[in-house]
Amino acid sequence: MHALPRPLRSYICDEKLLPIADKVALDERLSFEDGLLLYATKDLNAVGALAHHVRLAKHGLKTYFVASRRLSYTNICYTHCQFCAFQAKPGDPRAYVLSAADIIKDLEKPESTGVRELHMVAGHYPKLKIEYFEDLFRKLKARFPDMHLKVFTMVEMDYYARVSGISMEEFLDRCVAAGLESCPGGGAEIFDEGIREQICIGKKDANVWLKNAELCHAKGIPTNCTMLYGHIENPEHKVDHLLRLRDLQDRSLAHGKSAFLAYIPLAYQNENNELSRTHVIHETSGDGDLREIAVARLLLDNVPHIKAYWVMISAGLAQVGLSYGADDLDGTIIEEEIAHNAGAQTPQGLTKAELARLIRAAGFEPLERDNLYNTYEAEALAIP
Repeated sequence: MHALPRPLRSYICDEKLLPIADKVALDERLSFEDGLLLYATKDLNAVGALAHHVRLAKHGLKTYFVASRRLSYTNICYTHCQFCAFQAKPGDPRAYVLSAADIIKDLEKPESTGVRELHMVAGHYPKLKIEYFEDLFRKLKARFPDMHLKVFTMVEMDYYARVSGISMEEFLDRCVAAGLESCPGGGAEIFDEGIREQICIGKKDANVWLKNAELCHAKGIPTNCTMLYGHIENPEHKVDHLLRLRDLQDRSLAHGKSAFLAYIPLAYQNENNELSRTHVIHETSGDGDLREIAVARLLLDNVPHIKAYWVMISAGLAQVGLSYGADDLDGTIIEEEIAHNAGAQTPQGLTKAELARLIRAAGFEPLERDNLYNTYEAEALAIP
């Protein structure tokens, strides 16, 4: 297994980090106070070295990506999130709802050839009920049987269960029977209730997200997890968020059915939304983005994978993130809407060859994966 060439203590300039370095070297769990210190220290390179040590111990130089298609079946949303530029109200000329036929036609375009994962999240529109999703999933699996269906944030599924007049358990069971295979990690935002009151008033109860993620795991449905950072939160809110995820993962792993596959730090995009009009919020900085990746790798000791989400932080910085704890560049991400509507300037998708090149140029080994981290080494390594 790959390892750093020197003892961990030798990478530390801020002596306050030495006890954390000792814990990391012994594979001991970090505390809330440790998390606060990781955010407070100016010794970012040391934080990165500690996270890289953990990354190498878990994955060596292996770095993952997936051929992924992003798609939103509607942008109509009755939930008011102050940070969102994607949402539209009925009557808005931007508003749309896609039928199963619309989505299949879109997925039959040449740019979707070879897609292994269909990632769908969307607005909260009360006219869509469980029958819409059952019909959609069945038709998608009939037409694309090898395409993995990753659908619904935890808050999204809660909304559609409620407007369908059924329990979350029944909603999930019916969706799985129709073809749902996993869930992404969006919608978590920041769990602190006071912050949620200011940034996502329509989904201010963080326990909805946590409870439904745990229910998915209990039913054998793997999910991801996220945190939205770089807006009005403080370090204590972020540490609290990460440790709530870690606690939930402990419970899910103890039950042995399913759990979080990966954690994705999501950088707030500060254009075209209410939050940026009512608060002075600057773009996240490179050092801040790298710190989020590194702190997550150190605190989330029980989550296998950490992503450097190039859509929100740029492909170049995501490359650097691979040396700060990340082991996954997410994927091709064809036609992502939500971050780009809020101002993300990154491309609308990268090819597999481009991702493999970025990974190799950063000194790592590219592996194409599916959503469950089954890998396709021969195909990935054949990419020029």
